[in-house]
Amino acid sequence: MSRKNQRDARLERGDDLLEKRGVDLDAPDDELLPALVAAIGVDPDGDLTIAELLGSIALEKSAQELLAWEARDPADKDLKREIRRSLFRLQQRGIAAAARPEAPSEPVRIAQPVEVTGYLSPVDMDGTRVSWLTRPRPEGGLYAMCGIINDAVGMRRVDSYLPNKTQFKEVLADMAAQGAPLVQVPAKYVDWLMSRAYKRGAPRGEQGGGYPLLRADFYTKPAEPVVSPLRDVLPEMPAEEESRLLPDSARLMSEHEMDHWLLPEEMMKEHHARFKEAQSSTVVINREQMTARLTQIIDAAFDDVVGNRARSLYADRMAEMALWFALAGRPLPAALCDAVRGALADAARSLEKVSFLRALAFRSFLHLMPQPEPDQPGGAEGGESGTSPLVSPSGSGLIIPPG
Repeated sequence: MSRKNQRDARLERGDDLLEKRGVDLDAPDDELLPALVAAIGVDPDGDLTIAELLGSIALEKSAQELLAWEARDPADKDLKREIRRSLFRLQQRGIAAAARPEAPSEPVRIAQPVEVTGYLSPVDMDGTRVSWLTRPRPEGGLYAMCGIINDAVGMRRVDSYLPNKTQFKEVLADMAAQGAPLVQVPAKYVDWLMSRAYKRGAPRGEQGGGYPLLRADFYTKPAEPVVSPLRDVLPEMPAEEESRLLPDSARLMSEHEMDHWLLPEEMMKEHHARFKEAQSSTVVINREQMTARLTQIIDAAFDDVVGNRARSLYADRMAEMALWFALAGRPLPAALCDAVRGALADAARSLEKVSFLRALAFRSFLHLMPQPEPDQPGGAEGGESGTSPLVSPSGSGLIIPPG
């Protein structure tokens, strides 16, 4: 039996046990909460169900009970996982008490390192990110290696540095100021990403003596595949939670780290050409017909690129962004990325209602859409000449997404 099926079976049995004890699972939250707390410790499966139900009661007291329960360090690993999952769900719903008091207020802290430490930036629009490995030097300061890696072409650049801790803090501050803040990530995972990138493509010139030589200052054995630590920091999402988040996933477009994301240019050339051709056509059609034609082209690009050729690529990128946001202490965008990842990773799933992916496809055509003149918003009183049929005629700059 898979872990998910095992969890579902335990939760179902827990429901039955609680109902037999007289707990009304349909009672209002303020009545259900004390009844659940009173039933803790009676049965392991009942405890698992209680932990799951507490995550659906959006009250500060529910989060406080979960935190106190977690602090008692229960032996049941599934229960620990369920408590973390419920705390995360409450945090998503704005329950302040669900945030662990000991969580750092800053994504990255430079402590007294005793071993290799890893850092990653977010993934940019073409799959490139910055990766760092650091370790202490016996004489003081740090030995640091920085790689620019891309999920398609490999390692673009690698360099080594000997900063002191103050200088490395300045590096972190500079990266954040440039819009690519670093978060601390398990070093073995960063090492695996860098080694995999190098195998895909070595940087030109092999600066600093070459990546293998630079890496030898951190590890002597070849890098082995490492599973993403995503599930260690972000509990597996129930299917119903994923379904709830997907229609709202377009809010990711407003996250600074993703505000330049576009679909791959090399996969969009044909669709861009069709889009430009349709707008320059000499055939006289009205605004509604032009809108319909351009929308069809965007829809075709969505099906071809998002739903087919780039599907696995973006599943991987969304997994990496979910990890990055989670480690940066931003649970809602982390959950949204994880939900989109789940939809992309299932080849049988329809992506039509994944609003982030629809918005991403639409954004990838924006540069081809004529914008209203500043002094003639939307062509009002000045005609509609020179404006895109997909641009709001109000002149507000809002875009009417394809339906």
